[in-house]
Amino acid sequence: MLDADWLGLARLDSLEEIKCFAKWAQRIGSSERDLGEASVFSATELSRGIAITDDREAVAVGRAHGLEVHGTVWLLACAVQDGKLNEVAAGNIVDGLSATGMRLPCTGSTFGPYVRRNGGP
Repeated sequence: MLDADWLGLARLDSLEEIKCFAKWAQRIGSSERDLGEASVFSATELSRGIAITDDREAVAVGRAHGLEVHGTVWLLACAVQDGKLNEVAAGNIVDGLSATGMRLPCTGSTFGPYVRRNGGP
């Protein structure tokens, strides 16, 4: 759906990285889905990056522990703001993700107004 050459794989192999992952798994939970969030938060903490997740509970936990955490719509809004996508393309991505069962706070046709109403990135 989107050429994401900026997206990479973060390995968590060293003892420090495994300890960081275990810490986040304990904070978030240990279900298969929670382990995915724990790996995202571990990589975020270790790289001093920004986590992207649409799981409200995980967002709250990450923010409570000092991470910068945002959702998919925020990421798409940043791409629009940076000129990497236009609003229509971002809306099409929202609709494509929604078609897979992903729950997002807006539809493709309401993406632009939603972002403007909520302050954008």
